[in-house]
Amino acid sequence: MFQQESELKKENKVKVDIYVPLNVCACQWENFMNLVFQVITHYNKYILYNTKNLDSEEARRLNLHGNSVVIDGTEIVKTSFALKKKLPEILKAKGLI
Repeated sequence: MFQQESELKKENKVKVDIYVPLNVCACQWENFMNLVFQVITHYNKYILYNTKNLDSEEARRLNLHGNSVVIDGTEIVKTSFALKKKLPEILKAKGLI
């Protein structure tokens, strides 16, 4: 029973994938990550986030060039400002906030 409730809570969360070039020095992308985390920590209980390599097949399929955040596999944002605007809109549309 508890596992089913836990899985249901995970399904209701918004998936946030953060794409950065993990194969280069972190100094190249740490500022972007800090800005993204300033936004997503406010909504932490409503999202599931993952950091992914910008140099991956998945990133190529999404046609990503440069640090990016992909929300629910479809919405792509390139800046923390855009994320700060878009994430609450998506959460409201899903009835999470």
